[in-house]
Amino acid sequence: MDHTELVALAEPIVRSFGCDIVLLTFQRGKDGHLLRLFVEKEGSDPFVGSGVDHAVCAGISHRLGDLLETNEDVPPFLLEVSSPGIERPLVKPADYVRFAGRRVRIRTKEAVAGQKNHQGVLLGVQDELVRVELETGGITVDIPMASIGKANLIFDMNVPKRKSGEK
Repeated sequence: MDHTELVALAEPIVRSFGCDIVLLTFQRGKDGHLLRLFVEKEGSDPFVGSGVDHAVCAGISHRLGDLLETNEDVPPFLLEVSSPGIERPLVKPADYVRFAGRRVRIRTKEAVAGQKNHQGVLLGVQDELVRVELETGGITVDIPMASIGKANLIFDMNVPKRKSGEK
């Protein structure tokens, strides 16, 4: 079963709990397969909280685990369901729009503007280019989305807090 099929199976369950999938990974490790699912309440602010508690994670885990255990295309696995954390990953193009104005750390697959590590304020995304004002020198760099290997928010105590669910 591929990633797209796993997301298609998980998404209705996650949505039934009022949550969105932030990231789903399915990897083979030394002890078997690991299905890791990060979820958050729609529109939540990670600096305030994901809106996801233990009961939500357990509920999603039980329903998804039961569904996948009956699927012959899925090898035996360990399932982890959790919040993405305060420095949540940026995965979808919408994440770069939603978190414009926040501090980010982006690692690119190849050098962009002479470096692979970029840290600064996310200015937004346009035409598949993520614009970041770098902390060093105040230079603005456009990073092609296809070049991004990993991107995360950086916790910043100076960001005004929003209530969970507030946009």
